Amino acid sequence: LQLEYEGASPVQLRFLKLRSSLATQKVSYSCRPASEQGQPQLEKAIQFLADSREQSYAATLQGCVLDNESSITDTIFQFATEELALLPLRDLAVFHNGDASHQFGFTVGPVCFS
Repeated sequence: LQLEYEGASPVQLRFLKLRSSLATQKVSYSCRPASEQGQPQLEKAIQFLADSREQSYAATLQGCVLDNESSITDTIFQFATEELALLPLRDLAVFHNGDASHQFGFTVGPVCFS
């Protein structure tokens, strides 16, 4: 999955970075487990590729748990950095050791410079 940001040219992003001291971005991971109620699924590793393509963020996703209130579980990743070359995120990968027992997706929010 390669992340693209419509309406933000490389020149515009470079200008924003020159005029800013902080960048933030939010990513939401949503999953729908296929296992029995209360049975967690295995943890999954996730890697986010930085804008510089030289560095990345690594995290662990907890397995989805089916509860009585909702069939979808959300995990929010909030990125904030003064190293402006790290955002916006450019790619992400989920490593799940062949476990395809649930559906999942990501919502990538806008990058904000200030």
